[in-house]
Amino acid sequence: MRMCMFCDNNPSTKEDAWPLWLMRRFPMASTGRMFAERSGNPLNDWPVTKPRVVVKWLCDSCNNGWMSQLENEVKPVIESLLDDKISELDGTVQETLGVWAVKTAMVLEALHPERPWFYSKAERQCLRTVRSLPARTQVWLAKCVNQPDIYSAAMDHQTGAGEDGGRAYAVTLAFGSIAFQVVTIRAPAQVPENVPVTYEVSEGPWDQVLVQVWPIFKDKRVWPPRMGLDKEMGINALTERLGYVQERR
Repeated sequence: MRMCMFCDNNPSTKEDAWPLWLMRRFPMASTGRMFAERSGNPLNDWPVTKPRVVVKWLCDSCNNGWMSQLENEVKPVIESLLDDKISELDGTVQETLGVWAVKTAMVLEALHPERPWFYSKAERQCLRTVRSLPARTQVWLAKCVNQPDIYSAAMDHQTGAGEDGGRAYAVTLAFGSIAFQVVTIRAPAQVPENVPVTYEVSEGPWDQVLVQVWPIFKDKRVWPPRMGLDKEMGINALTERLGYVQERR
């Protein structure tokens, strides 16, 4: 029997993967792009006209409870970012943006119930109950230039087979002048939990493009970053930024 993706209740409502308040910010957007890839192999790639993406794996308690509260918290922050009315991201703002981005990445997985989901049931329930993000998760924010549309991409990087290989799951989200990237690493089974694991990245001035919001920085983060992502080419470069998972020695 199908259950709500964040709890054990029966799914009884439909949820917009892209919240309607955000979609209203882009009434003239002609198309959106969504695609997924695993180990270099494309899974889906499709354009969406005036995209409204609905998932059916949520209960009324989650949809109209903690998820609604989270949307109410993040809405003024994202609108301030879109309107260029914010210049610093304090710890509270960083936490709100990080939790919202990971929640959105989890919800987008429900668009493909026929495939195994990356995030576990326990991880989704921890986000719901205590706003705890999965271990080895990082979230960044970037500024986009000349990018008027909605964009979502998921890439599942895997090295090796089964539990002997590491994985880095990256979700890139963009809407207008803002982009998020969520990365969660699954270490190989033989790597202890206290051993740091990292991944290769493509060449580029990423330290001047990306502002990390999770894990939270104690000091306020300056916004916007020194450099932005230009048009679709910049978003594609961000999407393809990650490489192989590796143990840090």
